[in-house]
Amino acid sequence: MKFLLPTLGSAGDVHPFLAIGQTLQARGHVVEIITNPVFRPMVAAAGLAFYPAGTASQYDDALSSPKLWHPVDGFGVFWRRMARCAMEPVYRRIESHATQSPCVVLATPLMLGARLAQEKLGVPLVTAYTAATMLRSCEYPLTLAHWRVPRLPDMLLRPALTLAWQALDRFKLHPMLAADLPALRHTLGLPPLTSSVFGQWIHSPQAGVTLFPHWFAPAPSDWPLQVRQAGFPLYDGDKTQGLDAGLLAFLAAGAPPVVFTPGSAMGHGHAFFDAAVRACQALGQRGVLLSTQGQQIPADLPATVHHCAYAPFGLLLPRASALVHHGGIGNTAQALRAGLPQLITPMAFDQFDNAMRLERLGVAASVARQDTAFITMAPKLKMLFESTGVASACRLAAQRIAHDRGLEVVCDLLESVQ
Repeated sequence: MKFLLPTLGSAGDVHPFLAIGQTLQARGHVVEIITNPVFRPMVAAAGLAFYPAGTASQYDDALSSPKLWHPVDGFGVFWRRMARCAMEPVYRRIESHATQSPCVVLATPLMLGARLAQEKLGVPLVTAYTAATMLRSCEYPLTLAHWRVPRLPDMLLRPALTLAWQALDRFKLHPMLAADLPALRHTLGLPPLTSSVFGQWIHSPQAGVTLFPHWFAPAPSDWPLQVRQAGFPLYDGDKTQGLDAGLLAFLAAGAPPVVFTPGSAMGHGHAFFDAAVRACQALGQRGVLLSTQGQQIPADLPATVHHCAYAPFGLLLPRASALVHHGGIGNTAQALRAGLPQLITPMAFDQFDNAMRLERLGVAASVARQDTAFITMAPKLKMLFESTGVASACRLAAQRIAHDRGLEVVCDLLESVQ
């Protein structure tokens, strides 16, 4: 069977598809990853076929905008500068495969070209949800952007959230799509949509699967019935590159360090890394700062703090004492597997919701969005280190992931789709 896997975003959004693709390929299937060209080397290193969706300049343009990291406006930047440009190329690529031989598509819900191909061509599609925020709900617990919805009686909560989702569609999301999706639908001979694009249409009516386990985000009763929960499809293909010599020497020279990263796509992390150095000094901790953009790193780092551009988390985190990060789902899953306490500095997208769920699991704390200088980083790290409850919860999470069959569940589902 041929499987096409379109996705967009940062490395954390691509890694799960590489893990799924490798597993499918090992089962004897043909696999193609469809994503932005900046990830071509990563896909090639995973041994998978690649097809570009959009251009590298579009990716760089999106990342250059500080508003990408705004809790409300970030999605608009992502759509205008990256996702909209990939919509028709993704459709056309699926169309070219589907006219040659049968194929199955696994795509994130924002790959609207994949959903169009299902509607127009009848191509089997499984919608893959990397984070719980991709699935709307009117049940507690959940977040709306950076706001945590309080626990309310059901008779109040459901009507209020229904109105909130309708307002979001009417005033924010549907106007954003007005110039692109309707035009492409018209070109393809499809009728205008009458349902909510993000509330209903983006979900494949055939099948859906969460790339996170039920114990991380239990399914509420109002998720689409066709959605099945799997687990974290963790990607370890980058382990083959190992840890660089400088990092290995640093790790061998002392106690396990705290690892700090604001995300692989972040280019505006000066305040984050400044606070990281201060926190390490205040707590007497060693630290590793991860960033491919060295201009974000403070000059003259102390000997107890090491910077490197990149390190495979599957190798680094087992040798760390904690992970401080933005709350991306990829970092979240890797730290859970390593049994590490996590300090989350959420900025946009699914990060606030992931932070909430990590706190509910008892493995993490969060730095408030208003704390732009991250002054609470050190005291909150201290609290995480001193809590026996956090240590116990981290061990439990690691045990759960050790028994996780997420990859097998996803691939079994894909093989069953006709």
